[in-house]
Amino acid sequence: MLKRLALIAGAVASVAFIRKKARQQQAEQDLWNQATDDVKAQAPAPAPSPAADQDLTAATS
Repeated sequence: MLKRLALIAGAVASVAFIRKKARQQQAEQDLWNQATDDVKAQAPAPAPSPAADQDLTAATS
């Protein structure tokens, strides 16, 4: 009877340990994924200045 209880307690402890390790590994993997994400912040294209428009019209005239 005592052996059976010890076996069950050991199995429960093993499952708890394995689940904890799995959660730690998943958290570390999530952290690495977050740290290595490609950040592609594209700057908007600069609006043409009015001076540039005048230069184009002067060049074509």
